[in-house]
Amino acid sequence: MKISCERDKFSQAFQLVASVAAAKDVKPVLQNVKISITDDGVLLQATDTEIGIRLLVDSCDILEKGEAILPTKQLKKILQESTDKTLQLESSQDKAMISVAAGPRDKFTLPTQPTDEFPDVEQFAETAYHEINVKTLREIIRRTVFAIDEESTRYALGGVLLEFIDGKVNGVATDGRRLAFQEGTATAIGEHQMENTIFPAKALHLVDKALGGDDEIVQVAFSANRAIFRSGKMCFFTRLIEGRFPRWRNIIPPTEGKTQVEILAGALHSAVRKAAIVTSEKQPGVIFTFSDGKLALNVSGSEFGKSDIDLPIAYTGEPKEVKLDPKFVTDVLRVLEPEKNISLFIGNDEPIHLRTDDAYVYVIMPLS
Repeated sequence: MKISCERDKFSQAFQLVASVAAAKDVKPVLQNVKISITDDGVLLQATDTEIGIRLLVDSCDILEKGEAILPTKQLKKILQESTDKTLQLESSQDKAMISVAAGPRDKFTLPTQPTDEFPDVEQFAETAYHEINVKTLREIIRRTVFAIDEESTRYALGGVLLEFIDGKVNGVATDGRRLAFQEGTATAIGEHQMENTIFPAKALHLVDKALGGDDEIVQVAFSANRAIFRSGKMCFFTRLIEGRFPRWRNIIPPTEGKTQVEILAGALHSAVRKAAIVTSEKQPGVIFTFSDGKLALNVSGSEFGKSDIDLPIAYTGEPKEVKLDPKFVTDVLRVLEPEKNISLFIGNDEPIHLRTDDAYVYVIMPLS
């Protein structure tokens, strides 16, 4: 095998695929990336058996066909240190070596392993699936995945629920103290349905990175205990989390009877960050007081001092007060555009929740 590639584009592709490779495994070969010359071009593959990726690399000239196992640790460093525009990779079956020419005077010879020990990552061969816009899927992932509980195994709270039903896709994540929900549109092909499919956070983070432009289409299919994505030159599979997800629809409060306040996400994000400067682990709460014309954010009694932050708002009526963990507020505001208008709904001794005009809902339990 012998190829010549644009270093930047090859490096981006390799770094992405290498992040899927096993950190530790009973099969050492899975800690590497497999490169193959196919009819479609240069293919990179990696898997840790739980997730796997196939990615075709652009901007490569094929000088000689073949395949090889690429050692991730050393090749990552070579790609990071090199400043040349072109990279040349060459493998020799009889010597089981890879030669990397990273510049006019730089050359590395790396040991490798037999390619037949590396399992092929499955391809997308489904006839029933859903199609969803990349922008929609990326938004669902980013607006929900931060709300999972990474340490809990109860009710599979460590993953994101994705449901593809009747032309809609629902993304839901909760850690029991907050819940994030995003709805989007999707098209079913071959009467495909996906219900109670809980995706690992790691898999969704990697899918987000691997997705192409916002205007592209992603195909998603589900069977048994795994799901597979295909978009452009990328194919990605993941095992799903087993378990029972909470009845999330019962958690989202109604809007009727609540006080509604309109605020820009960026302005609220700045105010909460400032108010939270003096919070601590012992006293993490910020008191939000809604009154005529302003939102007051206060922290007092903290070992680090006191904060009083005022934010002008269009509000009239009886004062409303709620104590919230500022992290739960900034987590959601971080994934919304600063100019996005959000509607806050406040009740009496009830969860506060926000909504946007693009079918997003975020629920936060108040602190006592």
